Amino acid sequence: MRRKDKKITDNNEIEEILHSAMIGRLGTTLNNIPYITPVNFVYYDGKVLLHSANSGHKLDNIKANNNVCFEIEDAGPPVIKDPICASTVIYRSVIMFCKASILQDNTEKFSALKKMIEKYTNKPFLGSFTDSILGRVTVIELSIESMTAKISPAKVQY
Repeated sequence: MRRKDKKITDNNEIEEILHSAMIGRLGTTLNNIPYITPVNFVYYDGKVLLHSANSGHKLDNIKANNNVCFEIEDAGPPVIKDPICASTVIYRSVIMFCKASILQDNTEKFSALKKMIEKYTNKPFLGSFTDSILGRVTVIELSIESMTAKISPAKVQY
C-alpha cells in the first residue's frame, strides 16, 4: 500500500468492516478481460461466501481462472474543502486476493446460505431448503490469500 498513513492495521476494525459491509465487488478475469460483479456476501470463519445462479459470466470466469479479487467498502460522508478539488469522501475499504471454489456439498451450501440470510435479515434462520432448491443455486467460497485495508482520509475516527 502506497499510503501507509491510511493503512488499517487493527484486526478488530478490519473484521468489523468485513462483517458490516452489505455489498462486495468480485473481480474475475477471462481471456485477460476483467469483470466486476456486485454481490451479497457473508464473511465467516476467515472466508467470504457468496451465492450465484448456476450459470453466467461470473461462474465462467471462475471456472477458467479461480484467482479473484474481492473488495468491500464502508462509505461515510463527503468532506468538502477549499479548494473544492481537495474534497474527498470518508471511507474504509478492504481488498482481498482470493482463490474461489464452488461448494458441492449441500450441507455446506445450506450452512453458507443460512449465514447469508441471517446477516441480511438480522434474524435467526430456522427454515430449511430442499435438495432441489439447493441445486438451483451455486455457493462460492473465497479463501483469502492476502488482504489490505485502508481508511480515507487518514486518521479519521469512524
